Amino acid sequence: PTWDFFFPCPPTRVPVPAVPVADINELNLPKTCEIDFSDQDDLLHFRLLICPDEGFYKGGKFVFSFKVGQGYPHDPPKVKCETMVYHPNIDLEGNVCLNILRW
Repeated sequence: PTWDFFFPCPPTRVPVPAVPVADINELNLPKTCEIDFSDQDDLLHFRLLICPDEGFYKGGKFVFSFKVGQGYPHDPPKVKCETMVYHPNIDLEGNVCLNILRW
C-alpha cells in the first residue's frame, strides 16, 4: 500500500528547535532565581541558581545544572543538583528524581 491509502499525504518531520531563543529571552524568573549560560553558543547546557527567601531552605543557595539532549522534547533533560542538600527528590550524587522530568 502507498501512503496515500492511509494518509492524505506522507508524514513529514518538522525540525523543532530544542530551546527556542525567544522563550529564553522572555523568561520571567522570580527574584530568587538566576540562570547562567556559560557558553552563549550552547543553549542546551545551563545552570540555575535558586536562593529561597522563605520556607525550610530559606537563605540557602542551590545550583542545578541542566543538560538538554538532542532527543528533547521526547527525552527529558538531565538535571543535577550541584549543591549538597538533603531532599527526598535528590539522591546522594545530586541527581534530581522527579516524575515531571520523565514524560
